[in-house]
Order: sequence, then structure tokens, then C-alpha cells
Amino acid sequence: MNTPSDTSAPIAAPRARAEGALIALAAGDALGWPHEFSGRGRGKQRVQATIQFSDWVRKSGGRYFPHAEVVRAGEYSDDTQLTLAVARCRIHAGLGWWNCFTRNELPLWTIYERGGGGATKRAAESWLRGVAPWKQAKDDAIRRYFDAGGNGVAMRVISHALYCAADNEPTNLLRDVVLDGAATHGHPRALVGAAAYAYAAWWLLRSKHTVAFGELATVLLDNSTTWGALPVGSPTNNGWLEAANKMVGNYENTWHQVVEEMRALLAHVRDGLLAGSLADDCEVLEAVGAFGSARGAGTVSAAAATYLTARYAAQPVQGVLRAAFAIGSDTDTIAAMAGGLLGALAGSDWIPQEWFVVQDCEYLRKIANSLVAHLFPLETAGHKIVRPKELDALVEALLAGSREERDFGGTRRISMVEIHHPTSDSHSTVVHAWKLQTSDGQTLYLTQLRRKVQGGSAAVTSERASNVARRPVAVHTEKTPKAHAAGVKLSVSDIAVSADFYERILGLAPVRKTSRFVSFGALSLVDGHYAADLSAGAVELNKSSCCNRVEIHVSDLDVMLGRLVEGQVRLAQPITLMPWGERSMHCIDPDGNIVELVEHRSINRLSIRRVPSSGLPA
Repeated sequence: MNTPSDTSAPIAAPRARAEGALIALAAGDALGWPHEFSGRGRGKQRVQATIQFSDWVRKSGGRYFPHAEVVRAGEYSDDTQLTLAVARCRIHAGLGWWNCFTRNELPLWTIYERGGGGATKRAAESWLRGVAPWKQAKDDAIRRYFDAGGNGVAMRVISHALYCAADNEPTNLLRDVVLDGAATHGHPRALVGAAAYAYAAWWLLRSKHTVAFGELATVLLDNSTTWGALPVGSPTNNGWLEAANKMVGNYENTWHQVVEEMRALLAHVRDGLLAGSLADDCEVLEAVGAFGSARGAGTVSAAAATYLTARYAAQPVQGVLRAAFAIGSDTDTIAAMAGGLLGALAGSDWIPQEWFVVQDCEYLRKIANSLVAHLFPLETAGHKIVRPKELDALVEALLAGSREERDFGGTRRISMVEIHHPTSDSHSTVVHAWKLQTSDGQTLYLTQLRRKVQGGSAAVTSERASNVARRPVAVHTEKTPKAHAAGVKLSVSDIAVSADFYERILGLAPVRKTSRFVSFGALSLVDGHYAADLSAGAVELNKSSCCNRVEIHVSDLDVMLGRLVEGQVRLAQPITLMPWGERSMHCIDPDGNIVELVEHRSINRLSIRRVPSSGLPA
């Protein structure tokens, strides 16, 4: 192992490095967030790179609840939020940090997250329900968890490196990083990328010499057998490895393949740095995939942050700015990760004065010092299991205008500081937003969206930032709106498989088709996860069975039977002559819905009926 040198060159104090790591991480996050995925191209800077924070407007709410949220200068996103959540678990929960993270911090985060990634939000909501993501009821939900290879783990694990900086070997660090990552992401790209990044931070924190230009990339390549080893004996083996092998195949083989991918990315970094000060940032970042379709992968982000740290070790401000304004990349995460590494290397003296106004700067400093002080309890104390009703109670109190301080997770208190009024882009959407303050000094923002009701002043609770369960508000209106049935939409677990069934096997012609929605006219298919997001939590994807009956008229039932048999479709009822003279048969679609095929000369009708679940065939 290439360990830090024992030379007598002066180095920053451990606390200064810890402070530098967290403050620069938050600053990079705040600088890069306005430009996250804002365009494509090889890092072309459509705005002038500047060390100054500035206000900006974030479009939120999607298609159904569009609104504009003003993000004030220096405010950070989920990258910093989750880094702090991990740090609090390490500081306050001792050996029980992982239980604290999964049962307390992640569930709490669902109510105040800002810019969170889909995989992390889905996992957090699963923990909020009390279910580990790899133990969800639906195989497609578990598969989606094990397909998650994004940078949501790598961006938050520097707290583990700060905690383990005094360790002479990184064994505990790498075990904890993978354990942390498994809480939200199952694919090795997320975990290997996080392990490589955490090792880089740990090595920089312990370095006692002037780190040379490009040295970090060489260190990571030379020590890939260390950070690339699959930890064994993890507590997540409580059904985790079995689920991983079921969904991924041979998980260990996939892990080692991703390690080789990570090595290849680091080789691109090393080769790009051979040009010295003439290294082309855009070419290197493009080579590691920072501007491509996989730019949000954990491995890609770790490689990009490594490059910028190795390239700008002597000019750390430029390294953060280069990441934050690399338009077309995951700017906030890469800038946060690069800032964390550069702070771990150089401490806090290099940080511009303008960055010390980043959101919660003094809180970041306090957390950093607590991490390196190593005054931690041995057992978990005071961290309760957080459930939806507690979060809903907080929202209800805020809606009622309460400014009273309330419990927040058992170890902190929270109170309202300010009511915000984001601008709604839809006349039917009302946006409620609050600025909150925790008793230990962190600023949180909470948003809830409500739908206006035509003809009345009441509104129905529809969404809050967390997408957790809502309790609807009763609505009374005097006017009776006109309505007609426009069709039925089925939520499906795999849009491609279901679309293929209805289009290729049953012969329906799509009139509109996207990656998440297929319309056949009166019948439409919607990706189940997308439908759940749009429903603001009202739709759950873990129902034991479907109870819909779809009726389709066909011209020749015998030909259709042959297509079903050839497609290995499950048949529920053979061709039967009905008392009124029509022939029909039943089959089961990929999501368990009954499809009734009726032989009819005029192929112009399709209907869907709800039937009791007890009426489903065995």
C-alpha cells in the first residue's frame, strides 16, 4: 500500500483539514447546483465562472405542480444535506451509526430534501415505511434498487474518511462506506465509486508531504486492490447478498468488473495528466464520461473529482470552479466532491472569503470539529425510528401557522423561521414553503404543494418535497363540473414488457409512445414508478395483485389464441361461447390484469372493469 510520506513538511492541522473539506464541499455544491445538467457539450461555460454565490430560480414540481423556487446565494443541495446526515450519525450514534442513518436520518431527510436523486429518495421512503430497499414486496422495486449506480453514495461519504483519518489502515473506512452505500444503492458502480473516493480523501487527510501534480491518480491505481475489495461480513448481509445475487447474478463478479471499469477511468485521468499544466480539462472529463449519458454514475463522478483534485492541487479554487461551471456534467456533485478532496488536502486557508457565507458555514465547522474530536458514545441514544405520521404532524402544524418548537428525530428540535411564497406556474397549484431551523444550527427548507379545487377556495394536499404519504383535506364545492371518461391508464411495472404485450401480441396500435407512457387510445400504460411519483404517494407499487379487467375486441379469436400460445402468455380461460352468441377468452397481462378478448366484427371498443381480487384466476 502506498501510505502517506513521513516527511517533516508542514501540514494543516487535522481540524483545519476537516473544516476545509466540509466547507469546500458545501461551497462547490452551492456553486454548481444552479448549473446541474443545464446543458450538453464538453464543459462549455455558458456563464462566467465566478467565486461569488448568487440567487437563482429553480423550476420544481414537474408537469403537474410547476412552480418557481428562489434559491438564495450560497444555499446547498442534497449533496451537503446527506453528508451532514452521515456525520451526525457518526458523531451521536457511535457503533449504532448505520441504524441511526437508516431509521432516523434518511426518513427525516424525506421531508426537507432539496434536489435529491431518485434512487436515494426511493430508498429513503422505503426506510420511512420500515422496509429495507432489498426487502420490498415487488421484485421490480428490488431490481431498481440494485440497478442504482449513481453518485448519491460517493457524494456523502467524506464524513467516514474524516472519522477514520487516524486509522493506519483503511479497512474500517471501506467497510463503513459500502455499508452506508447499501442503504440507498445496490449496484457496484455506486459502491465502488464511493470506496475509491473515500480512499482518496483518507489518503489526502493523512498525507504529510506536498502532494505532487497528478500523484493522487497514481495512488488510487496503485491501491486498487485495497479500495476495490468487496467487504465481507457486513451487517447488510441480512438478506442483502442473497437479494443481490438474485437480481444481479454473480454479484462478486459484477463488483470486480466495475473495479476494472474504475481502474480504466483512473487510467484516463493519469494519461490526461501526463500533459502537465497543458492538460485539457474538457478532453479528460469527456474521456471519463462526465459529459455523457453516464455522467451521474458513482464511478464517473469519483474519477472526475480525482482528476480535478490531482490537476489543481496547487490551485484548489480553480479545481472547484472548473467542476461547478463544467456545463453538461453533474456540476453540483462533482464540484462538491472535488471541494471535499481539495479541503482534505489543503485545509481551509485557501478557501475564498466569499465561500464562508455558504449556508450553515458555522454548523459545518462545528460538525467537522466534532468528527475529528473522536468523543463519541459507544451506543445509540435518543434516536427514535421515524415514521410518516410524525412528518405529517409537522406539516399540519406548519400549515396551521405554528411557530412552536417541535421534536425532530429525538435528538434535535425544529422551529419555523420564515414563511416563503414560491411562485406557482399553474393557476391550480398553491405552494407552501417554510424556512426552518434546528436546535443545533442547521437550516432546512420544506415545501408542500396543494391543488386548488374549481369553484371553491379549498385545496387538496397533493405533494410535499419528500413525496411521502399525505392526508387529504376535505373539499366542498358548490359547482358541479362537467366530465366525461377519456380513457383508463394502467400503472405497469415494466413499460417495455407491457407495451410489447399489448402491441405485438394483442395487436393494438399505439397512438403515442414515450419511455414512460404508451397510449393505445382508450387504454394507456404508465410506468409504475412514474405513476407513483405523479400520485404524490397515493399509489403504492407493492400490492399483492392487480384487480383490473381489460376488454379488447378482436376480429379472429382463433388466430389470437395462436399468438398468445406462441408468446407464452398465461391463459386464464379457454375460448368460450357466451349465451348472447359472442366468443371470448381470458389471458393475464405482465402485471396480473385480466384481459378479456371478445370476438367482434367491429374493432372499435375497449373497456376496463374493476373486479374483486377474489375474482382473479389462480
